[in-house]
Amino acid sequence: MFESGWAQQNPEAMGLPVALTDASIEEALDTVVHATAGLGFLEWTRYRAAAHLHALIVAPVEASDRRRLDAATQCAARIATVLSVSQGAADGILFRALVLRDRLPRVAECLRDGLLAPKHLHTIVTRTDLVDGRDYADEVDAEIAAALRRRRSWSDTRLRDMVDCIVHRHDPDAVRERRIKAKENRSFWVENAPDGMAAVGATLAAEDALLVATRVEALAANVCSRDPRSRNARASDALFALVTGTGFSCQCGDPTCTHTETDPDSISATTVVVHVVGDAATLDTSSPDSSPPDTASDTSGRSGFLHGHGVISPDHLRDLADRSDAVRRPMDATPAAHQPADPYRPSAALETFVRARDQYCTWPGCNNPAVTADLDHVTEYDHDDPAAGGQTTAVNLNGKCRFHHTLKTFTDFLDDQYPDPELPGRVLSTVTTPEGRTVPGPAHNGYDLHPELADVTFDDPVVHPPPGTESPPTRRRTRLAGRSCAATR
Repeated sequence: MFESGWAQQNPEAMGLPVALTDASIEEALDTVVHATAGLGFLEWTRYRAAAHLHALIVAPVEASDRRRLDAATQCAARIATVLSVSQGAADGILFRALVLRDRLPRVAECLRDGLLAPKHLHTIVTRTDLVDGRDYADEVDAEIAAALRRRRSWSDTRLRDMVDCIVHRHDPDAVRERRIKAKENRSFWVENAPDGMAAVGATLAAEDALLVATRVEALAANVCSRDPRSRNARASDALFALVTGTGFSCQCGDPTCTHTETDPDSISATTVVVHVVGDAATLDTSSPDSSPPDTASDTSGRSGFLHGHGVISPDHLRDLADRSDAVRRPMDATPAAHQPADPYRPSAALETFVRARDQYCTWPGCNNPAVTADLDHVTEYDHDDPAAGGQTTAVNLNGKCRFHHTLKTFTDFLDDQYPDPELPGRVLSTVTTPEGRTVPGPAHNGYDLHPELADVTFDDPVVHPPPGTESPPTRRRTRLAGRSCAATR
């Protein structure tokens, strides 16, 4: 029987514990982090070996090999055989190995150093295919690697957006051409599935797909809490109702239920909103064929951000802004921070700003969009004594999906947010586990796409005592302060 030999290695030589039986929570978390970084190193080693196989088997005959089963096919077949994977999977391993060696050598070093999760490698490889063979490929590789070396956290969507920002900036013409081809190749299909089911799919413009999804979700929500279907099952039924024009009903079986039947036409397009963030200079550019910007301060060709989708090209941004149903809402230079009658509630301008700045839930690794997130006071707002702290400001607000907002509120996780000492106008955030391990917040957000967000300021909050409050505060400390005090006992 074949044994890999890994189990016989000395764990301590690799910085791992010999046994975890007596490990503390913090020690177990350290092991998880260290082992995950080790996965990156092993993946880098595997790709380096695959690239070496290519150099030995394929490179010597590549220029003249015209065989149907050429050297590249045979090289991948060797990998497929020894790993017991398909030929297609082995082709992918070999392809990524060559990309790391030839197109993205600095990104490969990040994988080696544990700064890039193996699951993110596919995203970087596919999103940089436009730069292959271009004279700026080295610059793209260096910029992506520099971003990965920021000592902050990445999620799938933030990493994808970071790569797209860099590629769009270097070659907007290639991005434009690929989008045109993608629109021309949009499609629709039906695929049989087991057990008498089938799958329906289509490729649409991102904004159209978001409109469809939002209408489906809005119709699917017209049920009571006793409806037995899962969220996905309700959405499937809602899609059918929208397409066929039939009514959508709650299936709780209660004759007194008020959600008896909803007309799909009642979910009108006017109730569906797609949020896009862009620069005024990009939108006002008279010609879509204008030259790309030469400096970071030139916004005439800067990409936009479509909430729920990600980074979009300048041309795509202009197309959306030129739609007959588009509404432009410029952001004032110094708007009010909170609603005049309620210092706890952010103003519409501040809410828009925070969602544009954060882009996604600010919890490390979360991909949920900020446009549907809760706005959370990072330092708890003191309703009894608003002047005591936790006020409604841009620095003290961030977006959290409902799950992570609930996690922070009802458990011993803590978070913090504060001005970036190196980049005035920006903010940094952290999350601290119940055991005291602090994890840095997002490495990429709206500031990286629209640096001028750092120039937006808000009026200082005007804090008034709550109406009718004439007695001293009833609480000695806020919930957050009470929790912190209890943790130190």
